[in-house]
Amino acid sequence: GGTMKYRFEQCLQRGKIVRIPVDHELVAKELREAERDLAVAEHSLTEENIKWAIIQGYYAQFHALRALVFSGGYHEKSHSCLRYAIEALYVDEGLLPASILEDFNFAMRTREGADYGCVYSEADARDVVASASVVVDQIRRLLD
Repeated sequence: GGTMKYRFEQCLQRGKIVRIPVDHELVAKELREAERDLAVAEHSLTEENIKWAIIQGYYAQFHALRALVFSGGYHEKSHSCLRYAIEALYVDEGLLPASILEDFNFAMRTREGADYGCVYSEADARDVVASASVVVDQIRRLLD
């Protein structure tokens, strides 16, 4: 409820989220990027490139969420503020399920583990890519 709005407003005050005019070309570009990352992530899974599947699956989610934030007339400058924007503008409003943010959090943590700690598993990769597929799909529908 209210705490997320508060965090979102803090992001706005700190300039980590700024209002921008809605640019449909920018929204479409982010969504295309998300779709491309998802396709590459799925390919990486079949090739058993586990680490890359995780990283690409994470970025598929990131770009899809970003497309949504752009479409709402905002631009985020940090990954955590991106999350609070999605929460305040879409989850709190009942436009997206909260599970989308849980999936994004999981993808973010898993990507950090893969990127910095070289710790990753095929099961995690499958989770990240599967949730990326859901996120991209739901956001594509919302934006239509």
